[in-house]
Amino acid sequence: MSARLERAVLAAAAHEYLRVGWPVAPGAWWSPQLQRYRCGRPRCRTSSPHAVDPGVGPSGDRCRATVAECVVTSPTEVDRWWTGHPYALLMPTSTGPGVVDGTQDVIDVIDERLRADGYLAPISSSKVGQAQLFCQQLRPGQELWLAAAGAGVLLHGEDSWVTLPPSTVRTGQVRWLRSPQECGWRLPPAAVVCAALRVALTFRSRPVITGRSG
Repeated sequence: MSARLERAVLAAAAHEYLRVGWPVAPGAWWSPQLQRYRCGRPRCRTSSPHAVDPGVGPSGDRCRATVAECVVTSPTEVDRWWTGHPYALLMPTSTGPGVVDGTQDVIDVIDERLRADGYLAPISSSKVGQAQLFCQQLRPGQELWLAAAGAGVLLHGEDSWVTLPPSTVRTGQVRWLRSPQECGWRLPPAAVVCAALRVALTFRSRPVITGRSG
């Protein structure tokens, strides 16, 4: 894919997210050539994923704004940002959908429970064996948050953010395994997702019983 086409694809996705009310902000993109994240500011030394701070000039030292502070608010802003660079699409989960980020087996259990209850959730992935399930705004209690973290599951809610497709990150392109279009842009309730997550964590914590025959 040419650089121009890549920017056009990202801009089209940003326009669609904006249209349906998903907040999106320009973020540093992964450079395979430099093996680091870039944000277009030559003097910015932040090498990890981060939002591109609109308050820092082209020669500024470092981007410091949060993802929530960098959200674009109009189609004109989208066109302006994604004309020059292939910025990643970052979504603050404090004002956008919540996200359960975990191993594929955990996400599969949650998804199976949701579908049994009549819900269909968008699911994305940027790495084999890892997936992100989207739901309504997520405000898990501390107990569930800690239990999930102990199992390697991240719950993105307040003061957090995720990278949306079709951005490119260090592990590859973020892609939809089940797109929000397939779900009619409807998201399962957070309470239902949390209940399904508890089931998934219970399955994960069960001991594996092995034995010998004969």
